[in-house]
Amino acid sequence: MTDLATQPPRYGTLNLDYIASWDTIPDDEPMWALNLMHYRAVADYRDGRESTITGQEADDRYAPFEPLAAVGARIVLVAPVVEQLIGDVPVWDRIAIVRYPSRRAMLEMESSPAFRELHVHKEAGMASTIVAATYPRVETIYPVRLADEELLLLQLVADDAAPGIATPGCRPLATFRVDAVIIGDGRTWAAARWHAIPAADVGAVRDAIATQDWDDGCYAVVMQPFINELAAALAEVSSSS
Repeated sequence: MTDLATQPPRYGTLNLDYIASWDTIPDDEPMWALNLMHYRAVADYRDGRESTITGQEADDRYAPFEPLAAVGARIVLVAPVVEQLIGDVPVWDRIAIVRYPSRRAMLEMESSPAFRELHVHKEAGMASTIVAATYPRVETIYPVRLADEELLLLQLVADDAAPGIATPGCRPLATFRVDAVIIGDGRTWAAARWHAIPAADVGAVRDAIATQDWDDGCYAVVMQPFINELAAALAEVSSSS
């Protein structure tokens, strides 16, 4: 994270106090980094190079599969947003989860030359990003795979006691504790709740949301994954607990 700290990214603010605490708190379980991404219309490279590609195309060039694998991390989920039901700023374009073997593994990855070479594309493509350190609650895990015509629903809530969205078609996958935000805009959340929902039930979910009060800063986002290893990764947690 050293290079990011000395030349901070434009897409969010580093939580340097939290990152510094990693030296003194236990780091003995995998960290699931939840990424919420909002792209620039046109990629804007910091070195001034001319660009005609979109922000999403720049992020696609970032794709740090090799630097992640080098530290034992892997991408669990990449999912374009279909509809944002709660929360209007930013409007997220894509959601991802990266599973690191530890918090320190993220630092190791981000200090590698391979990552730094690729990161220029992420920095050019992202208008705003939130990266949160999350941890699955074992008692909430239901590692079911998406069926045909099902979508993913993420609820990001600031109050763990906040009501959830309950419709007949929703199937819970897991609730993750949000430890802290690593990169963001100063806001914090308590939990990230994941459900599978039939595409035909999005309207019912929208209606259910309309009947409830939601705190400022909460999000409910429906997405359609093109990389989805979430169920398999959650099954690993269940089998090892």
